[in-house]
Amino acid sequence: MRAVALLLMIAAMGCDKQEPVQTKGAAPSATVTATASAAASASAAPTASAPPMPERPIPQPSTTVGSGMPQEVQMKAIAYMSAMRAPRPGDPNAEPEYAAEIAKKIRPALLAADKGRDKAKMNRVEVIAGGRQIDLLMSAGCDPQTATRVFTQGAGIQLSSLRDRGVLVVRCNDAKFQCLQSTRDTTDVLCTTAPRH
Repeated sequence: MRAVALLLMIAAMGCDKQEPVQTKGAAPSATVTATASAAASASAAPTASAPPMPERPIPQPSTTVGSGMPQEVQMKAIAYMSAMRAPRPGDPNAEPEYAAEIAKKIRPALLAADKGRDKAKMNRVEVIAGGRQIDLLMSAGCDPQTATRVFTQGAGIQLSSLRDRGVLVVRCNDAKFQCLQSTRDTTDVLCTTAPRH
């Protein structure tokens, strides 16, 4: 909460900043020249490079951020999971039809992986963000290996092949956990204690 208040205060202070006014016939000031050269440098910077991934909240091979961990770690987990889902320059275009086809194909494997009593009611596959994310919704059994079990072992689909068709993450979610499996880096899995509602 303090961080939000601080950001709002900084933004408000930035609105009061007055820029030097150039009068007719006056020589350009160093401020205007510096600003112009900075703008030229910024426009010359490559726009195709992706921003780096935020800091991972916990080092690999650890995978789970629990609700009892410090707030800073939990905030890093939110930022990291958002970055995992976000398209980056160089990512293939999403193919919603392909993602929908895959969702149908993995349904039996997901049902087999679900360990919950209510799997007939709770178990389903959803395509999110126009094919960028595939959600595996379960009654019980979501863990860091779920995506591998369902896709690779259950349906014979390599996770890296999903990325080639624009799917960036596979997320499982059950009554206790959610886990995001990256398709860009198949060793990158991050889980949080996030019960499904």
